[in-house]
Amino acid sequence: MPRHFGLAGLLVGVITLSLPLGVFAGGAAVESTSDQAAIQEAARWIGREDKVESEYRYVMTCKLRLLFFWTGKDDVGGGYVRIGNASGDDPERMIQVLFGSDPAKAPLSINRWGAGTEVLRGTGSGQASAFFGFMKSSKGQSVMAMQKELSSENANGDHLFEGIISRVDEGRALSTTVPFLSNTDFNFHQYAEAEKATLQQLQNNPQRRVRRLDGSEVSACPRVGEFLSTVLQLMDAAMADRPAPVSLCYIYNARHYTATLTGVHNVDAKTVHVNLHGTSVPLDRTYHHLKEAHFVVQGEETGSKNSFEILLGTEGDLQGAPLQITYQPNFWFQIILNLAQTSPQVGDASAISK
Repeated sequence: MPRHFGLAGLLVGVITLSLPLGVFAGGAAVESTSDQAAIQEAARWIGREDKVESEYRYVMTCKLRLLFFWTGKDDVGGGYVRIGNASGDDPERMIQVLFGSDPAKAPLSINRWGAGTEVLRGTGSGQASAFFGFMKSSKGQSVMAMQKELSSENANGDHLFEGIISRVDEGRALSTTVPFLSNTDFNFHQYAEAEKATLQQLQNNPQRRVRRLDGSEVSACPRVGEFLSTVLQLMDAAMADRPAPVSLCYIYNARHYTATLTGVHNVDAKTVHVNLHGTSVPLDRTYHHLKEAHFVVQGEETGSKNSFEILLGTEGDLQGAPLQITYQPNFWFQIILNLAQTSPQVGDASAISK
């Protein structure tokens, strides 16, 4: 939702690439005591201290199509992807993403961002997953609507956030979602504070909504992994040169989705040039022997469809690393995330193939 060249930093905060919270969607179930206990247990899984094995940090570029050409602005935000272990008695894996605008860099101090953490627990028949996500919400569907929304936020001191906890076990899927207003306009540098506030809302806000799937509705998709682990497994398929398309079902927010690796193309070389905020030294890199993987995520009940591309490294320490993520929600707006830094241990997607 950008404007023109000087204000191309108007962002959609939920660039977590198809993390539609669906807070305002219908179909809520009555919350039982057992549901509440299961959601609270999932919240505890999410809240445990994690050991990060691999971390990829990104700088964000936004582009706007003006008639026959693209224009844009670099370094208006960024984020990270983290992969590691979650502490606990059962074997657990953790994937976390955070992406959005940085109000210190984005024009008009735009603050739109989203974050999500998925934990996979157990092995065999004891597998389960939990996903916790929240985003700085926006209902604006045009530049003018976004301007009015921002003006209202600043005038009233009320900032809209949305949160979700989604849990999938064998034979059951649950989710609880909530919209809430905060007098603190949390930005993505305040993840810990925003996480704490959102978890409190998900546990105590009477406006929270619960969705549930049981029996055959759940067994239609035998996987417990949700969006993040599903994409990592498809990245592993791309690296292994599996013939496309490759599709995997998953359940998120007690709804069915299908993620598909639609194609993989070899790229001989890719040069990245990103102007960085507050410095005359740009990010300049040239990569060789890459794989460009194309993905589509479709909501079976909602009919939603999101597509994105990930450029993967194939050599050395960057083997399997997501070097560039491109998301274009419509024909005139594009978001590009370029890898700026990795942790010493890069790792690969196959470590979380569930």
